[in-house]
Amino acid sequence: MKKILENILGKSIAESSREEIYIALLNIVKEKMDDKVSEKGKKKLYYISAEFLIGKLLSNNLINLKLYDEVKGVLKENGHSLAEIEELEMEPSLGNGGLGRLAACFLDSIATLGLNGDGVGLNYHYGLFKQVFENNLQKETPNPWITENSWLTKTDISYPVNFGGFTVQSRLYDIAVPGYENKTNKLHLFDIESVDEAMVGETIDFDKEAIAKNLTLFLYPDDSDESGRLLRVYQQYFMVCNAVSLILKEAEEKGCNLHDLADYAVIQINDTHPSMVIPELIRRLMEKGLLIDEAISIASKVCAYTNHTILAEALEKWPLHYLEKAVPQLMPVIYELDNRIRSKISDESTYIIRDGKVHMAHMDIHYGFSVNGVAFLHTEILKNSELNNFYKLYPEKFNNKTNGITFRRWLMACNPELAGLITELIGEGWKTDAAELEKLLTYRDNEKVLNRILEMKDENKKALASYLKETQGFEINPDSIYG
Repeated sequence: MKKILENILGKSIAESSREEIYIALLNIVKEKMDDKVSEKGKKKLYYISAEFLIGKLLSNNLINLKLYDEVKGVLKENGHSLAEIEELEMEPSLGNGGLGRLAACFLDSIATLGLNGDGVGLNYHYGLFKQVFENNLQKETPNPWITENSWLTKTDISYPVNFGGFTVQSRLYDIAVPGYENKTNKLHLFDIESVDEAMVGETIDFDKEAIAKNLTLFLYPDDSDESGRLLRVYQQYFMVCNAVSLILKEAEEKGCNLHDLADYAVIQINDTHPSMVIPELIRRLMEKGLLIDEAISIASKVCAYTNHTILAEALEKWPLHYLEKAVPQLMPVIYELDNRIRSKISDESTYIIRDGKVHMAHMDIHYGFSVNGVAFLHTEILKNSELNNFYKLYPEKFNNKTNGITFRRWLMACNPELAGLITELIGEGWKTDAAELEKLLTYRDNEKVLNRILEMKDENKKALASYLKETQGFEINPDSIYG
């Protein structure tokens, strides 16, 4: 690694700046990830989500490529700290909460398992917002992260997206997602060619009606007025329209004749934001010559839905006139989907269109093959209470997928001493199978092991106390209880 780095730098590591080393590492990691890209596998998962909270990527990618310890050691030998290099990395402003973190964890797991699957989302330039404080008051400012040297890779893939009355052109950017000792998948992020960052000043206010310029500026733009709510509809359709274009293109290139699309693709709808993928897929299949009955049947075999909340008010319900204005081409399909439910189900609470609004989750449940919650208790509440009316209709669709964490990231990078002890005690298997950690229970009464863990904890607390004194100027007692 020392030789590779110095060949790129053109000088010794010790003589190089942190910025130069970061860019060199970025390029090395990108090249090594590209070497592991594979499209093997007939069927492919497309995980569509409005958010991907992927965090800073350098350490995670080094860990998954099994380069972390080597790079950390080489830098230390030459007077640099990997932690200081990482400080230069801008965190991608692509997600904010739990569903975004879940999406990121799944992408990591899919690649680590060697499965054929990619994420699909939007390339937000300013994310949600950056929180700053002025005079003890919160102020929201843009959170730019896209720099000349980033994990984003621009592709030559671009699609037209038609809205009511105008058309925009998309552009696809990719971020590589390496699995641990396995293949590299992609996070596909669609941007709009005509995006105009100059619309945004020092605050997060901007012209929400200039869709062709603002579409990918912010995650969850302010929806306190109608223009903001409409902008969210435009964003969501832009995401799923591009996703369907990509999915159909890749499937057909593999030999799919569209009638057998379910053998080539599965679409996971992460929360209700990508719900319009169902009518859009049906519409596009019909454009390609399929009859509506078959198009609906195919979509119902391809699409699945992840629910993140038991709060009914948090499930998106868009007024009909919003969709009629933004995406009029979808309305005949949505009306037909609703009519089919009305013709065979008497429970009005399950209808897709109610009170002049399209209930996105209802469409997902009726026309998807799977509905999952993200914790056992959550899923049980959905089945027994909040979505019981749907569970009675489709008990076979409901299942649970408990949220996980990327435990390699939080052990191997954040606490390498503890990670080393775990490996010493139970072997390497835990790094790809979290269930292996149960083997640690063998040592629950082993005083020698427990004392080693307490010693590590004590050393980490002392290191934190030292760091806080150095960077924040105040002292804490290492014997304090840390929350």
